[in-house]
Amino acid sequence: MEQLGHEVFIFAPDGGVVRGRLPEDSHIIRLPAFQYDLQMSLFSPVSLLRRIKALKLDIIQFYTPAQVGLLAAWAAHHTGAVLVGKHSTDTYEYCRRYAAMSAGYVFGGFLAPFVLKPSRHNVHEYAKLYLTPRRRGSNERWTQRLVAGLMALLYSSCDAVVAVSRKSADQLLGFAARHKLSLNMHVIPDGVDTLPPPASGAIDAFRAKWGIEEDDQVVVNFGRMAEEKNQVILIRMMPLLLESHPKAKLLLAGDFVYRGKLEQMAARSTARDRIIFSGRYEREEISTIAAVSEVFAFPSVEDTQGFVLNEAAGLGLPIVMCDHELNDVFVDGRDGLLAENSPRDFAAKVAQLFDDDALRARFGANGIELAKQFSERHQTEQMLALYEELLEEVNRECASV
Repeated sequence: MEQLGHEVFIFAPDGGVVRGRLPEDSHIIRLPAFQYDLQMSLFSPVSLLRRIKALKLDIIQFYTPAQVGLLAAWAAHHTGAVLVGKHSTDTYEYCRRYAAMSAGYVFGGFLAPFVLKPSRHNVHEYAKLYLTPRRRGSNERWTQRLVAGLMALLYSSCDAVVAVSRKSADQLLGFAARHKLSLNMHVIPDGVDTLPPPASGAIDAFRAKWGIEEDDQVVVNFGRMAEEKNQVILIRMMPLLLESHPKAKLLLAGDFVYRGKLEQMAARSTARDRIIFSGRYEREEISTIAAVSEVFAFPSVEDTQGFVLNEAAGLGLPIVMCDHELNDVFVDGRDGLLAENSPRDFAAKVAQLFDDDALRARFGANGIELAKQFSERHQTEQMLALYEELLEEVNRECASV
């Protein structure tokens, strides 16, 4: 945005970020926070509102409604700024796994009336969220229903809603339909630029460090290690894959709260000697990780976009994944294969790619071309076009008054 001539201010929690890792910038307002499985921000809404008013912002955008999202909506209503909500986390599913997130929505939801569009319908629907008991025979938890309703109400109060995938858009529209609400919905994935090639000698050094031989067949997953990422399926896949491909190895690159449990599971597997945990990495190291691998495995079914899919496709790795609606950089049969959410079918799809050099090469080339369509600049220009459309609509409304 700044490179295209616009002034941008970022309000974000700094929990878990080591001071000095990120450059100091007067346009980045760091909110005190503490890190656990997720992050919890601590701030004074009144003092931040005064600061936001002084900036005279045209547009306020938040990413998935939580504490900072509620602040953004409140500030937009008090300043007259255009409000855009961008949905980038599957909070509905996450609240099943993270008790703290569920509690945050239960209690944070009490602040929702201060930021919703005032109407009798909204008040009625909001009250039902807390007063209606869980429906019998439903697998949906009460907290999930609450989260779905709060998101529908908050997003319906936005001037526009941006989903990063059609999957997320359909989910939100479904939540809104439950409460007879409408959303000004747009699907604009976040942009991801193609990574540069590995540094000289980096591939050989990585192979030597982690004991990866030239004739090993490596299936890789890189990214955050969390329960919802479904990486357990890859560990369970390995004994099945080794039955037909004894040179197969699973490379798990990344870190986070679930890594310890994955390592324990791998240690109990008969394939433990063929599973590598290479740990945290810098983004510029992804090209090296991809260079020692033949297939990128992405078993998550709870993501909203999956940036790593863009990174893998851009580096020419054929993809095996479960969720075909997640990211348009993946097209089944064009740059990868769609697998069922089971270890056996995942193993079969990876084996199919291991056995066909020409198919891997074709998928890799197609993936590179698909990834180019979703560059940071291209996707930013789409967001700017939406902003301009929203501001023009405001100007028309002001002129007609």
